Amino acid sequence: MVNEQAYLDFCRAKENPLERFGFEVLKRDLHGSTFDHQADTIQWALRIGRALIAKSFGLGKTHDQIEIAKQVYKRTGKPFLIICPLGVKHQFQYEDGPRLGVTIEYITSDDDFALADTPYLITNYERVRDGNISQKSLNKLGGVSLDEGAVLRALDSKTWDTFFKAFKDTEFRFVCTATPSPNNYIELLNYAVFLGKIDRGFALTRWFKRDSTKAGNLTLYEHHEEDFWLWVSTWALFLYKPSDLGYDDGEYVLPELNVQWHRLSVDHRRA
Repeated sequence: MVNEQAYLDFCRAKENPLERFGFEVLKRDLHGSTFDHQADTIQWALRIGRALIAKSFGLGKTHDQIEIAKQVYKRTGKPFLIICPLGVKHQFQYEDGPRLGVTIEYITSDDDFALADTPYLITNYERVRDGNISQKSLNKLGGVSLDEGAVLRALDSKTWDTFFKAFKDTEFRFVCTATPSPNNYIELLNYAVFLGKIDRGFALTRWFKRDSTKAGNLTLYEHHEEDFWLWVSTWALFLYKPSDLGYDDGEYVLPELNVQWHRLSVDHRRA
């Protein structure tokens, strides 16, 4: 009869929860304006090589991505592409990019890709989804980052398939988004599959049971909760405030909201 503890030790020995595809960088290699919590994020993400950066608004996801792009280019010598909603590219191109000494060029086609004067590129999701930038160009990338990556949670099968196939061979992959709902397991699995962390079918079989009361809803097996979140912690960072990493929240602590109500009388007979 097999000893239970011996069998568990055997299983753990075969796991590789800290599988890494990245490389180490020193804090002194980062821009001088990088806050401590941002430095920790950037160093961790580059060490992992394929990671989810889930941060609350204002913690510097744009800064993180640009610094990551700089280090990946330095490592690979290949272009780095940031994909974002069209309205967000201004933040990268005209605010944080120049502040960090980086020229970021917006591209819409293969010709733009080929003629770019900088290795730091940015485009919007539709350009990739609709094929304006071909797989031939995407294969030349050293890394990619999906800004506002929560778009992955709502992808239909065709669009999801396009993004997964487009970047499945990209060496360095990152997803940046606001902190997701912790019980949105489908969203987390979409990130994990995109990052090449797991096969979807295997994940569904290993950790989840179907919810008979709601179609498409996933429920964690109670006895697998710790195992699941330990796995997630090997490739995802969830940060709500700097003190989550032991730093002073400083100016991130906002003053209490002061609401002043003004009542305007309206004559509805004349409205």
